[in-house]
Amino acid sequence: MKRLCYFVNSDWYFDLHWTERAIAARDAGYEIHIISHFIGEEIIKKFKTLGFICHNVSLVAQSFNMFVFFRAFLNARKIIKEINPDLLHCITLKPCLIGGVSARRSNSPVVISFVGLGRIFLYNTVPMRILRALTVLVYKYIAGNKRGVFIFEHDKDRRKISRLVGIDYHKTIVIEGAGINPDIYKFSIEKKHEIPIVLFASRMLWSKGLGDLIEAKKILRQKNIHFVLNVAGILAEDDKDAIPLELIHHWHNEGLINWLGRSSNVYELIQKSNIVALPSIYPEGVPRLLLEASSVGSACIAYDTGGCDSLIIHNYNGLIVKSNSAQELAVELEYLLKNPQIRLEMGANGRKRVKELFSSILVINKTLQIYKDTIGC
Repeated sequence: MKRLCYFVNSDWYFDLHWTERAIAARDAGYEIHIISHFIGEEIIKKFKTLGFICHNVSLVAQSFNMFVFFRAFLNARKIIKEINPDLLHCITLKPCLIGGVSARRSNSPVVISFVGLGRIFLYNTVPMRILRALTVLVYKYIAGNKRGVFIFEHDKDRRKISRLVGIDYHKTIVIEGAGINPDIYKFSIEKKHEIPIVLFASRMLWSKGLGDLIEAKKILRQKNIHFVLNVAGILAEDDKDAIPLELIHHWHNEGLINWLGRSSNVYELIQKSNIVALPSIYPEGVPRLLLEASSVGSACIAYDTGGCDSLIIHNYNGLIVKSNSAQELAVELEYLLKNPQIRLEMGANGRKRVKELFSSILVINKTLQIYKDTIGC
């Protein structure tokens, strides 16, 4: 039995976005190992029940402490050597750097997954520019591994990294996000509400766009155009980009948002909504929220960043708005709010687009083929 080792920074992230692919790999005959920062027993128990072997490493996703990173590097490299995988699949920035260097040094098969480029490619402060330059240098070293493959969630990231790093184009592949199972996320006609409902569900980071969405709501409220803004999300208290919980409660008390907290059933929230909004400036992959919303048949509105516009085609299955423009966001939201028939058409088109290009079975099959080709079996 060949060993497949996933290396990812957060246990919850792997659980949400990668478990389905790991199960498919297990069923295809791989022994599954997961290296991650496991912060609780619940996910470990779930993974063990699925037959996965878990390895904990102290990797702090948003920390830029080089001592902590170097310690995690040594620890992870030791674990990788002990597992001795036939294939290492690295996901998110730090695992890609650590695992990629480890595989390059041993000339081992490795898959490097860019699930969006992250904030290191977003901000232009001096520290970020230095980190970005160092990161590109490390990726250039990793790209020297003849047994390595680079996967991207959309072509914008593929072109950018290929240009910066100088990766051979034949070593890069686009797989459209995590995919979504349309048989689970079933199509449903949007429900009529006296006051329309707009859903925003994400980590509570400023870069995810909630601030602009609230500004758009204020603009429309002045025009006597009203909607309920349901907000569900994961707090990110230790993140410098985090929206303070006190401010979230203030917005809720002011009637600007309906704060739902963390939700374990975003699918149900989408079904109750008329529009799904994600005006994110974060360098996204293909956002899970927009995948779920499109599968359900909800009209979407998003900024023109990351993988949002690889899924959402303007005026077909949603609206794409120029980034950092609350005014334009308000204009386009008004259009959707006033045109329920257009929303229904966009929702049907979104469902069609998911089934044709973003279905999880397509993503799984492409991923398994990459594993087979990279290992050489």
